[in-house]
Parts: sequence; C-alpha cells; structure tokens
Amino acid sequence: MANISRQIKRRILTTSNISKITKAMEMVAASKMRKAQAQALKNRAFARAIENSLKNVAAHTDANLHPLLAQHAAGKDVLIVISTNKGLCGGLNTNLFRQLNNWSQQHKNPAIIAVGKKAVQFVRKTSLDLLAEFISIPEHVNAADTTVVSSLIIEKFLNKEFKSVNILYMDFISTISQTVRITRLLPIAQEKTEEKVLDFMPTIKEEYIFEPNAKAILNSLLPYYVENTIYQIFLEAKASEHSARMVTMKNASENAQELVGELKLILNKSRQASITSELLDITTAAMTLS
Repeated sequence: MANISRQIKRRILTTSNISKITKAMEMVAASKMRKAQAQALKNRAFARAIENSLKNVAAHTDANLHPLLAQHAAGKDVLIVISTNKGLCGGLNTNLFRQLNNWSQQHKNPAIIAVGKKAVQFVRKTSLDLLAEFISIPEHVNAADTTVVSSLIIEKFLNKEFKSVNILYMDFISTISQTVRITRLLPIAQEKTEEKVLDFMPTIKEEYIFEPNAKAILNSLLPYYVENTIYQIFLEAKASEHSARMVTMKNASENAQELVGELKLILNKSRQASITSELLDITTAAMTLS
C-alpha cells in the first residue's frame, strides 16, 4: 500500500509540473497570438480591397497584355505549403498535410515549395518533388520577409517553369477557429468580384480607361498584388498558428489539472483504505487480548 501511495504521489508531482509548463506556454502563445491577430486583421481590409480591384480590372483586360494573366501548358503545377517550425499546435499541421496529399494526387506533375520545418520534413518523407524550402521566416513577419517567395514564383512562372502556383495555408477565422484554404496565385484569376446591390438599383456597366496604357499599369500592379497577397497569407498563417497553440496548451493545462484532481482522489481513497485496515488490525488485536 505504501508503494502504491508513493507511485501516486510521484505521478501527481509529474503531472503538476507538466501543468505548470503548459500554462507558461499558453501565456507565451497568447501574447504572440494577440500581436499576430492584430497584424493580420490590420492588413486584411487592404489586401482584400486590392484583390477585388485587380480582379475587376483583370476581368476587363485581355490576358495577353501581361504574362501573369496568361495560362500556358508548360511547366509544373506548384503548391506553396505554409506550416509551422514547431509542434504543439493541435491538428494544424496534420490538416494541412492531409490537404497536401489530396492536392498532389489530383495533379500529374506536382511540385512543392515548403515553408516551415514541419512541411519540409513531411515533403521529404513522402518523396514529393521539393523545389525550395524556407525555414527562417521570422516570428514577426513583415513584407520584406516574404518577397523572396513571391520573387521566386513570379520569375519561374514568367520563364514558364511553373504552369500554375497555388498556396496552401491555415486561414485565420477566430481564436478557436481556423480553416485549411488553397488559394490560386498564378496565373492571376480574371474573375469579376460580384458586389451585392439593392434590387431597385440599376445595373451600371463598368468602363476602365488606362493611363498611360494598360500594359504599363499591369506591369506595376500585378507583381505588387502577388507580393501583397503572399504577405497577407503569411500573416493569416501566423495568427492561426499562435491561436491553435494557445488553445492546445490551454486544453493541456486543464486536462493536467483534471488528472491531478483524479490522482489526489485515488490517493485519498488509498490512505482511507490503509487507515481502515490498520484500525481493523488494532480492533482485532484488542479483541483477541481481551
């Protein structure tokens, strides 16, 4: 009985220490999460406004005016995967890699650009074609940190080494909700963004006048659009990572505390049984002597 109590006490101590560690990690993740969320939400409206404007302009533009709009048959279908460098973030990476497997099976000549150590490890393990890897993206992302990725895909697409470029990431919805999303980067979609209008409003036909000319404007705007889209996606991915890690560590701390409570209950029952057994021995001995 003494040996069992000793083992339970040891488990209580170990679980309590784990709870302290996960609580500290939860607080660190919460601090990073607040900063990442603020950064992502601050830039989101600007990124969506640029996306809507350029898609509307591109929908009224001849695809032959700029190679980033044109489709071609040469090259590989490329997927950029944004994962984390560290674990302990729940099923975030698992969900990403499940979608990566599905995407790779749907394309004949797939190739991967991996961002984050977890993505690099997974791609190497599955023997997919790894074109490039980026594992040194800083914790606090700025636009300059992501230009290396955007410059690579634009250059390869213009050289017709890439047929299409999509990006797979975890999109930030809220602190407790993130969703896997695949977004097409290249060729830039020529889809007009539909805006909801009132039924009684007349339909207005849009006309665009390009000054000095459409080609010169697209040469400046389209690469910037790709760069800003990738930057915003990196912000969304970082906010999702820290949110997922904070929630995971919070759940781990609560589970550890619950386990400590159960172990203490078992320990108390064990002590109670030991005391009852000793009282029975004393009573039996007293009755025998009398």
